[in-house]
Amino acid sequence: MAETVVMNPYGKYLEGEDVEVEVAQFAAKNTDGLYDVLLKMRGAAAFNAGIDGKTIKYRAVPGGSGVDYQVNGKTRMTMRQNNGASYFQVFLDGRGISIAEVKARSQEVRPLHLLTASTESGK
Repeated sequence: MAETVVMNPYGKYLEGEDVEVEVAQFAAKNTDGLYDVLLKMRGAAAFNAGIDGKTIKYRAVPGGSGVDYQVNGKTRMTMRQNNGASYFQVFLDGRGISIAEVKARSQEVRPLHLLTASTESGK
């Protein structure tokens, strides 16, 4: 029997220069005790990186004062914490881009839709 995947029902929407990111978090922790995520990136920088509009699963691994999100050993996004605040950065098109949450748009993110999109794309 296939294992049922459970997603956290609350997603995040982050944006910065040339990029928009939808984040859906898995409900179960991985072997490092962190939550893996699905990321869907859009925009010029994501297009140049070849992942525009694609929903891809990233493994969460410990990184500095936060978490690195990786696929095939390559870090695509980081989250760092400082004084209780979270700071995000994505690595696209050969550069680091700071991104920040847009709370009003985070309510529009549908984690189960992202899970369906990731399954259909075979990622």
